Amino acid sequence: MLHHTKNKGDVAATKAIADLTMKGYLIFTPVVCEHLPFDCIAYKEKKYYRIQAKYAGDNRVINRTIWVDKNGTHQKKYEADDFDFYAVYLPDIDKVVYPSIKFSGCYITTKIPNSATPFYWWEDFTNFTEEAIKRTYKEFGVDLTTRKVNLDSRIHTRIVERPTKEELQKLVWERPTAQIAKEFGVSDKAVEKWCKTYGIEKPPRGYWVKKAYTKLST
Repeated sequence: MLHHTKNKGDVAATKAIADLTMKGYLIFTPVVCEHLPFDCIAYKEKKYYRIQAKYAGDNRVINRTIWVDKNGTHQKKYEADDFDFYAVYLPDIDKVVYPSIKFSGCYITTKIPNSATPFYWWEDFTNFTEEAIKRTYKEFGVDLTTRKVNLDSRIHTRIVERPTKEELQKLVWERPTAQIAKEFGVSDKAVEKWCKTYGIEKPPRGYWVKKAYTKLST
């Protein structure tokens, strides 16, 4: 079992670098400065992300940095512009999740709780995540009376690998959002969120009706 803070931090950073590399990111780590508020920078598709790696044995997204020197132990809360995303290593499931710094101090659940209290679910953070809704036990088919899970009533929670910006930009002008959502097995709102994240402009209201009418008229 790991106890030393630095050892845990090294494990989290190593797991995050491996996972992000598998996801196609280039990773840059600081060579000279050891006092930056982030551990590495991930680069992909002309975008840079400052990453702070954390080992979360209790599933909490730690909201402060802690260090030890000759004067003792010190700690300082993170500020909103210190970095962009966490890379939180969850040892109980051996996974890394990527909540934005806005989730600082939150708990990310890996097991369905025996409680009606809404919770953040780990599968909603497998990619860099700016926004996430809290889940409830009902979405997982849990009966709080018997503490059993009814798989038939479980709401679909599979995480879908969203298309690249270029792919989505092409898709939204080829077919309606509802059709794209159906193809990826997600909701219309999920596709809307992808477009918003990428900054993609969608066809104006009435575009598909007009296009269908034009096609019928020719």
